[in-house]
Amino acid sequence: MKRQREYPKVVKIAILQINPRLANPEFNGSEIEQRYQEAVAGGAEIVVTPEMHVAGYIPNDRLWDPGVRYRIQAESERLVRLTGSTPLLLGTVTPAPSGRLWNELWWCSEGQVHHRIRKRVLPSYDVFDEHRWFEPDPNPQPLISFGGEQIGLSICEDLWANPWGQGSIRYTLNPIEDLVNQGASMLINASVSPANLGAWAPSKRYLGWVPSKADQRRKILLDQAQHYKIPIVFASRVGADSSLIYDGSSGMASAKGLWQGAPSFWEGLVWVDTKKPGDPWVVTEDMNWLRKALVTGIRDNFHKQGLEGAILGMSGGLDSAVVATLAQEALGSSRVLAVALPSMITSSESLRLAEEQCKKLGMELRTISIADPHASLEKAITTQTGTPLAARTHENLQSRIRGQILMALTTEPSVHKLLGTDKVTVINTANKSEAAVGYCTLYGDTVGILSPLGDCLKSRVFQLAQSMHGEVLDEIIARPPSAELSPNQTDEEALMPYRELDLILSMHLESSIPFHLIEEKLNNSNLGFPQMSEKINRTQTLLRHSEFKRKQMPFSLKVSPKAFGSGRQIPLTS
Repeated sequence: MKRQREYPKVVKIAILQINPRLANPEFNGSEIEQRYQEAVAGGAEIVVTPEMHVAGYIPNDRLWDPGVRYRIQAESERLVRLTGSTPLLLGTVTPAPSGRLWNELWWCSEGQVHHRIRKRVLPSYDVFDEHRWFEPDPNPQPLISFGGEQIGLSICEDLWANPWGQGSIRYTLNPIEDLVNQGASMLINASVSPANLGAWAPSKRYLGWVPSKADQRRKILLDQAQHYKIPIVFASRVGADSSLIYDGSSGMASAKGLWQGAPSFWEGLVWVDTKKPGDPWVVTEDMNWLRKALVTGIRDNFHKQGLEGAILGMSGGLDSAVVATLAQEALGSSRVLAVALPSMITSSESLRLAEEQCKKLGMELRTISIADPHASLEKAITTQTGTPLAARTHENLQSRIRGQILMALTTEPSVHKLLGTDKVTVINTANKSEAAVGYCTLYGDTVGILSPLGDCLKSRVFQLAQSMHGEVLDEIIARPPSAELSPNQTDEEALMPYRELDLILSMHLESSIPFHLIEEKLNNSNLGFPQMSEKINRTQTLLRHSEFKRKQMPFSLKVSPKAFGSGRQIPLTS
């Protein structure tokens, strides 16, 4: 292996850490053009876009649309014509002979494409299904001579196919080593890297705990930069699309194991200077990151779908208070309507806390009693059955009436006037623990277009609420969680203590530990959770028997290693 030079010759590199629109190449192209011009004016020697940035990562089956393909090609060619002497590394796609696409990185300057580098390793695990749309290139990609450097280019997963490995996938290719063996003196990886926290854990982590994406990213970049003794530039996007959240975190890992780069969720030009030593790369995994992620997810999913106003049910409990706080930050308090929907079971304390919480957030609260519609439905049903309503039916009716009222309000002109827009929808307030064990009612508390907390176990929601100093009421945080669908009901009496339930769910769902190994790992982790076998078995049964509910729930914002949705494909039948 070559001895590392004291300093690389290419010094100043600009990374376009921006927020694209899926299958909207004209919008994305305009952003790339503007940022490229800024970077050139700032003295960049190379300008890098993230993976597939002209198309936006990833439009899924819209990539099969001939019209979308034509527009991507046309916009890519337009951007090439705008380039001057400063190279632009442009992430785009082009048709492959198979009918699928090549995922490419173009080296463009002086109005021409000089090199086309193709992605070699396609991920097909968790939320990724790239073999559906793309063709991998099995061949080693050539180096690019520029400014006295031999630059090796790679695209996203190419960086993860290495001897250290990540997760359960092991690849036979090692694109990075192939580039180094050809004599690369610098590596540039155009990526799109969905972000998430590590698996939830109590104060001490259990055996088999899965770390955050930022931790994995830090390891994969620093390990390879130090092992191969060359700098690695990493370019990624920010923003959110559907369930996936991208925190950017672009930058450069040095051969000495140091880092320079952008803060999470920052949008703009990220400058890296190969002559600067960098700093130790410290990953901060905290509630501030989680809050930024969830606010980004709400804001982008609303704006990119043309939505402006939100309605949510306000119960006086923890989940609705946290979602209200997030929605208020993402959309503005004037664009969020909270609705209290008391029944004959609802306590006066719940109504008081809902009112005080909304007042603290500067948010409008409307109160609509569900007692009359519940009584009407009860009468209609018992007239036909000739028997009193079952307790479960009573509970489900309450939840479904609330869901119907929330949805009905989205089309009411008076609500549109209040929120200043007719582009209004419902935000769901459920958490991951409830969804995992089916502690929810279809067409009731499962309504909404997205579930901000749907990938946050209840214990993580509690931590998030505690971090919202002065925003979420202390009384709400201290209350025992309750659905308030029957007298004196509490969640933990109906289920089990959330810390126990969430530990089981975290180990199985977020760290992929089989149920039959959970108790053994708990005992070996010395976490102080003895005699859990009965609760583990019960959790397993509840999880399996509630799959049909999760198939019909709104999508959640992915903030853990494994969320319900596209990354966890479980059949209903067995």
